Amino acid sequence: MSGSSSTNERGSALTLPPSEAEMSLIVEAGGGKYVGVLMAIPAKMESIILFVSPQTRTTLGVPISRLTVEAVREQLAESNAAFADLSSKIEKS
Repeated sequence: MSGSSSTNERGSALTLPPSEAEMSLIVEAGGGKYVGVLMAIPAKMESIILFVSPQTRTTLGVPISRLTVEAVREQLAESNAAFADLSSKIEKS
Protein backbone atom coordinates (compact mmCIF):
# COMPACT_ATOMS: atom_id res chain seq x y z
CA MET A 1 0.00 0.00 0.00
CA SER A 2 1.20 3.43 -0.77
CA GLY A 3 1.16 6.05 1.92
CA SER A 4 3.05 8.95 3.29
CA SER A 5 5.70 8.50 5.93
CA SER A 6 6.14 10.83 8.83
CA THR A 7 7.82 10.69 12.19
CA ASN A 8 6.27 11.10 15.60
CA GLU A 9 7.80 12.98 18.52
CA ARG A 10 9.94 9.96 19.40
CA GLY A 11 11.39 9.87 15.90
CA SER A 12 9.62 6.61 15.02
CA ALA A 13 8.35 6.28 11.48
CA LEU A 14 4.60 6.38 11.04
CA THR A 15 2.82 5.21 7.93
CA LEU A 16 -0.16 7.35 7.11
CA PRO A 17 -3.04 5.92 5.08
CA PRO A 18 -2.98 6.83 1.41
CA SER A 19 -4.72 10.05 0.37
CA GLU A 20 -7.84 9.89 -1.77
CA ALA A 21 -5.75 10.93 -4.79
CA GLU A 22 -3.29 8.08 -4.11
CA MET A 23 -6.12 5.56 -3.70
CA SER A 24 -7.67 6.72 -6.97
CA LEU A 25 -4.33 6.37 -8.79
CA ILE A 26 -3.81 2.85 -7.43
CA VAL A 27 -7.32 1.77 -8.47
CA GLU A 28 -7.00 3.33 -11.94
CA ALA A 29 -3.57 1.73 -12.44
CA GLY A 30 -5.21 -1.62 -11.65
CA GLY A 31 -7.89 -1.04 -14.27
CA GLY A 32 -10.81 0.07 -12.09
CA LYS A 33 -12.72 3.31 -11.75
CA TYR A 34 -12.39 4.74 -8.23
CA VAL A 35 -15.70 5.37 -6.43
CA GLY A 36 -14.82 6.18 -2.82
CA VAL A 37 -14.23 4.75 0.64
CA LEU A 38 -16.56 2.81 2.90
CA MET A 39 -15.25 4.11 6.21
CA ALA A 40 -14.06 1.79 8.96
CA ILE A 41 -16.22 0.76 11.87
CA PRO A 42 -13.85 0.76 14.87
CA ALA A 43 -13.14 -2.74 16.21
CA LYS A 44 -15.41 -4.30 13.55
CA MET A 45 -14.32 -3.52 10.00
CA GLU A 46 -11.48 -1.68 8.28
CA SER A 47 -12.06 0.87 5.53
CA ILE A 48 -12.94 -0.59 2.12
CA ILE A 49 -11.84 1.11 -1.10
CA LEU A 50 -14.69 0.95 -3.62
CA PHE A 51 -14.28 0.87 -7.39
CA VAL A 52 -16.21 -0.12 -10.50
CA SER A 53 -15.31 -2.70 -13.13
CA PRO A 54 -15.39 -0.94 -16.52
CA GLN A 55 -16.32 -4.26 -18.14
CA THR A 56 -19.25 -5.35 -15.94
CA ARG A 57 -20.07 -2.05 -14.21
CA THR A 58 -20.19 -3.82 -10.85
CA THR A 59 -18.96 -2.17 -7.69
CA LEU A 60 -16.10 -4.01 -6.01
CA GLY A 61 -14.02 -3.37 -2.92
CA VAL A 62 -10.60 -4.02 -1.43
CA PRO A 63 -9.72 -3.54 2.24
CA ILE A 64 -7.43 -0.53 2.64
CA SER A 65 -4.72 -2.74 4.19
CA ARG A 66 -4.55 -4.75 0.95
CA LEU A 67 -4.87 -1.88 -1.54
CA THR A 68 -2.35 -2.47 -4.31
CA VAL A 69 -2.54 -2.33 -8.09
CA GLU A 70 -2.32 -6.13 -8.13
CA ALA A 71 -5.19 -6.55 -5.61
CA VAL A 72 -7.41 -4.34 -7.79
CA ARG A 73 -6.48 -6.37 -10.89
CA GLU A 74 -7.27 -9.62 -9.05
CA GLN A 75 -10.69 -8.38 -7.90
CA LEU A 76 -11.51 -7.19 -11.42
CA ALA A 77 -10.37 -10.48 -12.99
CA GLU A 78 -12.42 -12.57 -10.53
CA SER A 79 -15.52 -10.43 -11.04
CA ASN A 80 -15.19 -10.30 -14.82
CA ALA A 81 -14.69 -14.08 -14.96
CA ALA A 82 -17.74 -14.68 -12.75
CA PHE A 83 -19.88 -12.51 -15.01
CA ALA A 84 -18.53 -14.20 -18.14
CA ASP A 85 -19.28 -17.61 -16.61
CA LEU A 86 -22.80 -16.54 -15.67
CA SER A 87 -23.36 -15.05 -19.12
CA SER A 88 -22.33 -18.29 -20.84
CA LYS A 89 -24.69 -20.32 -18.60
CA ILE A 90 -27.59 -18.00 -19.43
CA GLU A 91 -26.89 -18.27 -23.16
CA LYS A 92 -26.89 -22.10 -22.97
CA SER A 93 -30.30 -22.31 -21.30
